[in-house]
Amino acid sequence: MNYENVYVLSPKTLVKTAADEFFRGAKLIGKINAEIYRQTANGTGSIGGHFRHNLDFANAFLNGLETGKIDYHRRERDARIEENRLYAIKQISIFVCRLRNLSPELLGRKSLVRSEIDATFWTESSAARELEFLHSHTIHHHALIAEKLNAFGVKLPDDFGVAPSTLKFWAEQKKAA
Repeated sequence: MNYENVYVLSPKTLVKTAADEFFRGAKLIGKINAEIYRQTANGTGSIGGHFRHNLDFANAFLNGLETGKIDYHRRERDARIEENRLYAIKQISIFVCRLRNLSPELLGRKSLVRSEIDATFWTESSAARELEFLHSHTIHHHALIAEKLNAFGVKLPDDFGVAPSTLKFWAEQKKAA
């Protein structure tokens, strides 16, 4: 494949984008009440559970960078994140601080990632690619959180939990109209 005309996001841009999305979630946590945060809706777990899940993946990513083997199966599953909004915000802040302190060289490294299909299989990836996955995964769960909050009557900005490609498509459609 010819990579001459391929645009590569800088590590700084990747880190900023992911950090901003996590902070967006933390701001939301600060605005909803504790009961809604812990309560389940539509029989699919709590809002706090989705934030915990996102942090599990985030920490598995960072922990794996240190060893060169990212294992999303090995998650902490800290129930305090699901139950305590302030604790969740603190954990998000810790993650973002760790993320922002990553060196650009570390983000350029190759990594092995445990297969989600066959846990005995590891595939090669890069730290930058896994950070993009983490960002996408977080937005996906933010969409699920938005759906749950909607069921509780909490209104969110229309772009919360929406993928960048969808936001771009919407903007193009608006221009064309």
